[in-house]
Amino acid sequence: MNFKQTFLLLIFLLISFSSIGQDYKWRTERLIEKSKEALYQRNWEAAVQYMDDAIEIEPENHHLYLEKATLYYGINDLNKVVKSLEKAFSIEEKWPAKYTDYYFLLGKESFDRGKYELAKKPIQIYQERGYKEDYVKMAEIISQSIEFAIQELENQGQINENIKTIKSDNIFRSIYFPFFTLYPSEFLYFTGQRKGSLEEGIYRAKISGSQFQNVEEVPVINTKENEGAAAISADGRVMVFTSCNRRDGMGSCDLYISYYEGDGWQKPENLGAKINSSAWESQPFLSSDGRFLVFSSNRKGGFGKRDLYYSTKVDGDWSKAKNLGSKVNTFADEISPFLNLSNDALFFSSNGRIGMGGFDIYRIDWPIKENKVQNIGLPINTFNNELSYHEKFEGEKYWSRELQSDEKYPPAKVYFDESQKANKINLVFGEVVNAKDSANIKAKIQIFDLALDSLVQETYSNAKSGDYKVVIPRPSDYAFYVESPGYLFHSEKLEINKSETELNFALKPIRRGETVMLNNIYFEFDSYELSKKSQNEINKIADFLIQNPDVKIEIGGYTDNVGSDAYNKELSKKRANAVYEKLIMKNGVDKSRIKSVGYGAKKLPSGKYQKTVIFKII
Repeated sequence: MNFKQTFLLLIFLLISFSSIGQDYKWRTERLIEKSKEALYQRNWEAAVQYMDDAIEIEPENHHLYLEKATLYYGINDLNKVVKSLEKAFSIEEKWPAKYTDYYFLLGKESFDRGKYELAKKPIQIYQERGYKEDYVKMAEIISQSIEFAIQELENQGQINENIKTIKSDNIFRSIYFPFFTLYPSEFLYFTGQRKGSLEEGIYRAKISGSQFQNVEEVPVINTKENEGAAAISADGRVMVFTSCNRRDGMGSCDLYISYYEGDGWQKPENLGAKINSSAWESQPFLSSDGRFLVFSSNRKGGFGKRDLYYSTKVDGDWSKAKNLGSKVNTFADEISPFLNLSNDALFFSSNGRIGMGGFDIYRIDWPIKENKVQNIGLPINTFNNELSYHEKFEGEKYWSRELQSDEKYPPAKVYFDESQKANKINLVFGEVVNAKDSANIKAKIQIFDLALDSLVQETYSNAKSGDYKVVIPRPSDYAFYVESPGYLFHSEKLEINKSETELNFALKPIRRGETVMLNNIYFEFDSYELSKKSQNEINKIADFLIQNPDVKIEIGGYTDNVGSDAYNKELSKKRANAVYEKLIMKNGVDKSRIKSVGYGAKKLPSGKYQKTVIFKII
């Protein structure tokens, strides 16, 4: 980790390999001198051997173990650095001032390795004697984290048998950043390093239990460079991923976007200057419909080393990325964000908060207001690095974990919790076809929350198969729109009463005599005054007229057959005219292309009586 490497470098520069100033026996002094000479000559093996010989003479001299710790840093062996510091501390807890930073190193490394009791005292001493601002701040967090971790272990009681790992060792050295899609067919996408390699690529596979099925490298996306940390929209239509050192890049690593069309992913494009910078951008998350992006960056102007930033796609363009703020970001690292499918909780990994050690996974209520960040605790978080949290539609949790290792880049595995939680979301799926010949259509599908008056989801049906899948939160009243160039749009009021809803659509080609039932036009009770919830429907009609300038329409008002003919006729006429009046107020809509008619209690083309409004091509 960057924090660890920076700290060790400073330790080495400050302490180096100290000159002899301790009260050693003369034989010990000579061996230390020889060790020092061997170190300068880069004869690491001899330097270590001379130091071991000195310790054999004075095995209870804690100064020798402190010197040995410095020596092991010179040969880049952190495990032996920590082991030497542990031995020195077991002999004598009071060290000379020049070794003060070693208290922090011993405490932090012990904490990160899950040795919470061992970490307590060195961290306490550093809090009393340390002076480096970043280390003092981190020592305070570690001190609180030790108590948190011990309490979590006491509360855990027993091992959670629902926690399992995907068996990947026969193919991959590491796998991380798991993402499941609902389309085409619940693929697991992930970043992987093949065995014997540190190069990253983006892969996908089916999962059967804990076993991979049909692992394949994602075509088009991967190059000879490193690609990784991919985020896929839940509908499987949009991918944002990290790629480094490409010719069209803006910095060390940039975010790129690709769209799934027909049978595969299209050529990716750099997301541009509104998202990327000359710094490092990586580890993206995409909302379920691909219109909201969160990612990690170490660009200047943040709160810490790596912060979380976000951008929203409006009318086809991404907004300039903004920092998520101090409610989430700390002085350290925040990475691998994930917004759950019900859009009410943001998860992310951080090493700058109270936790179990290293990177832990945290959650905060979404949208962020005065909400507090919470550590999700055991059994997911441990003293290892827990990263890239993800939840499937059914509720299972997936995350990656870097395993403790002597390697410079520790291997990682994907773990999952099979226990499911109450599902607060719905899956709507189906296909879109041409009503005339049943040919599959690529159509835009939008879902508006009528209570919030906002677009909550947007996706497209597949041009080749006509299939679509979209996730929406519940409960609320929704307006569902399906549209495609050359066709009449379809308007549907969406009533959710189960976790999965199938809706198939047959769009009518634009031709004279065809009608559209306006299912999302609402009037106040027994009135012709339009409700605010009707605004989306009015906008859709206006857009249709602007996009099809040669089309003329008739707005028709209908009632049921309850009440007098005269009353029904007048009410239907006023309701049709209310829609007409709203339409002609829209810029770009020519009133000469629209007329309104009240039909009263007349059967609709479906053969039913109904209080409603339709429009017909004339």
